[in-house]
Amino acid sequence: MFPGCTYYDADITNPEKLMEVFSKVKPDVVINTASPAWNLPKPVLQKVNIEGTRTLLEVAGGKYGNWGGRCRAFVHTSSSSVIHDAVSDLINADERYPLVLHNKREPYSATKAVAEKLVLAANDKEELGHMLVCAVRPAGIVGEGDMSGWTYGVLKTASDAPTWQLHLQLGANDNNFELTYVGNVAYGLLCAADALLETAKRKDQGKTTVLDYEKVDGEAFIVTNDQPLPFWDAARFVWTAYGREINGDRVRALPEYVCSALGLLSETAGWMSGRPSKLTRQSVKYSCMHRSFSCRKIADRCGYEPVISIEEGLLRAVKRYKEDEAQELEKMALEKKAQ
Repeated sequence: MFPGCTYYDADITNPEKLMEVFSKVKPDVVINTASPAWNLPKPVLQKVNIEGTRTLLEVAGGKYGNWGGRCRAFVHTSSSSVIHDAVSDLINADERYPLVLHNKREPYSATKAVAEKLVLAANDKEELGHMLVCAVRPAGIVGEGDMSGWTYGVLKTASDAPTWQLHLQLGANDNNFELTYVGNVAYGLLCAADALLETAKRKDQGKTTVLDYEKVDGEAFIVTNDQPLPFWDAARFVWTAYGREINGDRVRALPEYVCSALGLLSETAGWMSGRPSKLTRQSVKYSCMHRSFSCRKIADRCGYEPVISIEEGLLRAVKRYKEDEAQELEKMALEKKAQ
């Protein structure tokens, strides 16, 4: 928790509990960042990402009654994966790509796509108090505190994997992969909120003419670090920063088709043993695919630009992980001593 901030607990799928919070805070702006981990069961993803977003949106817009204020702007945190089918390469993809609403491979992405669609459809609606909305789509969030995503997985490998494993590479490493530092994502959300409030102010003044290339409300914006990196370069940067020695001459690249075959064998073994597989065909696909995005739109319309480089963001993540690791080891040592 951050000093100077006030925190309230509420279930975002429960309108009565949300009304209690809104009546105390009376926000002008809501930035919705609530989302479960990507690998949780589909019913949980649907409840939080879709139903929770709908309820929060409707409470903010006054559908459940007067909570003593008026929310002018609603910024929804979506995901760059809403335009990805989890198979095809994406190279400098932008907001003109269609939403993938029925992604059987990635229920998380599908629920985020449905949620974004319902949010943008609610823009400037009379029944929601003419609240203005937009969606921000982060691409590959990394940074401190990540306990389930790319950062954690790569750092866990750095702390646990044998040296030979760090010198294995799935695929040719000729694919760019987009990572975005969490602090830049937060800044992008604030830029979008400011732009929405400015639009609301203009509407209040009767200035309703907005050119297409200026429009913010009802729009989606991809936010990135604008620094796509080869997938394995990013991983090896983190491993080296953690303190593991990587000898470039010893790195062995396995062809993608070989890795996919190994992934199938691993999945089969996992199915037979009842334990989830770490190496799957989908994880191989992610390691080898192109997945880069353009953040030109949010830069042009909301004034966003990255404030922290991806290198600095990853170094911050490594520093926090090692601090937490040291604290955990100290705690275990004290517990062992007390026994």
